[in-house]
Amino acid sequence: MADSGQTQTFLSTMAASRAQRRLALAVVLLLAAAFAATAPFAAVPLLRTDAFIPAYETAVVVEDVITAALLYAQFAILRLPSLLVLGTAYLFTSLIVIPHMLVFPGLFTATGLLGAAPSSAAWLYVAWHLGFPLAVIAYAFMSDAPRPALARGRARRAILIAIAATAVLVIALTALATAGASLLPQVIAGDQRTASFPFVSGSVWLLAVIALVLLWWRRHRSVLEIWLAVVLFAWVGEIALSVVLAPVRFSIGFYSGRLYGVIAASLVLIVLLSETTALYARLARAIATERRVRDRRLGEMEAMLSHLSRVSDLGHVVTSLIHEVNQPLAAIGNYLSALQRLAAMGDKEKVATTIEKTLGQSERAREIIRRLREFVAKREIERRPEPLAVTVEDAIALAQAATGRTGMAIETVLEPAAAMVVIDRIQIQQVLVNLIRNASEAMADSPRRHLTIGSRLIAPEKLELSIADTGPGLPPGLREKLFQPFVTTKPTGMGVGLSISRFIVEAHGEKLRVADNPGGGTVFSFTLPLAPGAMAAAD
Repeated sequence: MADSGQTQTFLSTMAASRAQRRLALAVVLLLAAAFAATAPFAAVPLLRTDAFIPAYETAVVVEDVITAALLYAQFAILRLPSLLVLGTAYLFTSLIVIPHMLVFPGLFTATGLLGAAPSSAAWLYVAWHLGFPLAVIAYAFMSDAPRPALARGRARRAILIAIAATAVLVIALTALATAGASLLPQVIAGDQRTASFPFVSGSVWLLAVIALVLLWWRRHRSVLEIWLAVVLFAWVGEIALSVVLAPVRFSIGFYSGRLYGVIAASLVLIVLLSETTALYARLARAIATERRVRDRRLGEMEAMLSHLSRVSDLGHVVTSLIHEVNQPLAAIGNYLSALQRLAAMGDKEKVATTIEKTLGQSERAREIIRRLREFVAKREIERRPEPLAVTVEDAIALAQAATGRTGMAIETVLEPAAAMVVIDRIQIQQVLVNLIRNASEAMADSPRRHLTIGSRLIAPEKLELSIADTGPGLPPGLREKLFQPFVTTKPTGMGVGLSISRFIVEAHGEKLRVADNPGGGTVFSFTLPLAPGAMAAAD
């Protein structure tokens, strides 16, 4: 069965509102008033206009075919058998009109095409106006006791079968009205009705009235059923004017009845098209509303992500600040401990030197904080030509002061020794301090504790700096995530030193790499740009 959401979408399942009932009643009253004004003059003859018939019946064919297509489309979605019956009824009326037009006397030939007899057009008209009311009656009974919806895969096949069966039926009725005309009573002689005509026309009119009554007195009427009732009312008016009240063709009743037929063919089509347009308008508004809601939610999500990103950056900066400032603070602590011993010994010269070193570490801590503030502000790093040897020596001194370890041998092999590199000295020193300290901690339990800091030319404008230790090396599986924040192998480590180092190196446009030391241990390396003319000066 159709779901509840569809009941308020399609005319065939949408409950008729009070406004729709009033509009339908207004159309019925207009049709009734026109009928009352025309009926007394229905028998008055008018000029014969042969072009009127093809114009009228072509309009009926086009309107009924479109209506049938729309009803079949609703059936394909809802799969209600009653919609299949009603769509087939409109298809039948559109197809039966074609042979009726071909056999109409005087239109194409004096007696009509297809070997038409004098009553062929009349009997096709009877079949036309009997088929539609019968189908509406069947639709009304099927709607009162709805059958389960067809399976999804069977709906298209049912439509094809209905179209084929309707075409076969129209061909059979056409053959009966033309080739088998002798089997039927003659109801037309020339342009005049015979004595049997009133019984035939009265039966057709009565069937239309019965279909109207059955449809109108349904307890629960949908929008489609309301307008089908109006169609049947116009259908009853057409039959009454053009058949029952008009004794001859091309009279006032004949012409006005056909106008009722055009109205009857147009009503459901107009309602279907108007409701389809309204449906598309509602759909467009719903899509626009959904887009606005989605854009608003997207904006909210972007704002939330931006906030989370700022919080994440702030957390990263705070962690970095703790990690990086901890090194000069540790060095200051070591120098202060040394000052206590030197003061007790009375060695004023060494006290002054140690105080100078302590102040240097304090200035270094201040510089680190300033650089981190610039990182938060997304400023560019301050790069200038610096002597590599001095930068490395200062980093070694800082690392030794921060760790307080003396059992590690550090060897520097810098080639060329006087190379000038374009760097941010404080940041590159911070990378070297991190790597030296990590190497010192990694070699804490190694029998051989040797650290080699070397450099070599790899291009006319590039120099590679490496830090190789003799520790146990990296654990399996750690190398892929080594530079991620908060990844560490140390019980008390924070896991941000290598992440910060990678960020600093990448800010210089280079890449921090890790490899195994052939003699055992780990080698960290990265490239640095040489200052213009640095090699000439070195030479």
